[in-house]
Amino acid sequence: MILFERTVSLEIEKAYSELKTFLLKKGGNISAEEPPRQISIKHGSLHGVSPKSAKKLVIYHLFPNKSGTRIVSYSSISSDWAKLTLAGNIIAGFVAAIFWWIASDIASLVVDGVTGYWSWLARAFGFPDLQYVFFMINVTKALSIVLVVTIILEILDVLIVYRKINTFAEETLDILAEKKEM
Repeated sequence: MILFERTVSLEIEKAYSELKTFLLKKGGNISAEEPPRQISIKHGSLHGVSPKSAKKLVIYHLFPNKSGTRIVSYSSISSDWAKLTLAGNIIAGFVAAIFWWIASDIASLVVDGVTGYWSWLARAFGFPDLQYVFFMINVTKALSIVLVVTIILEILDVLIVYRKINTFAEETLDILAEKKEM
């Protein structure tokens, strides 16, 4: 969980009302609330890849303050988003390994003349075709490399999302802080 704090110049009931309205407009689903002291929302989606769009839980605690209301927020990644991301990377790694195995197996057919488990992929009309063999080697290696690069990019994305998960809460509280008591 990442902590962020902001003081707004609104009384606690007004701050709570404005915060709740804004969160609902931004697509937040209220998971728990204790008006006017606390509100918890689920925001984002499983398909989100940025800190603002990734599925998360954000909890806002409101405290009366002499200058208005102090709001403290906690943000955390949703466990299902984290599990889906991990499962996707594991599956991609497994498929990349299979593609590399296929390429190596077919390459051994060319180099050593030894047929392996995947040698049947190098046959065109029942006979080994040299052009087709090299095509299959190159395609399966390329697919494997693309998957490995995708895994690396996904890991970088996860690191960014975890590091900046509080972006949505910060922006919400910054906008709320701009509002003045009427």
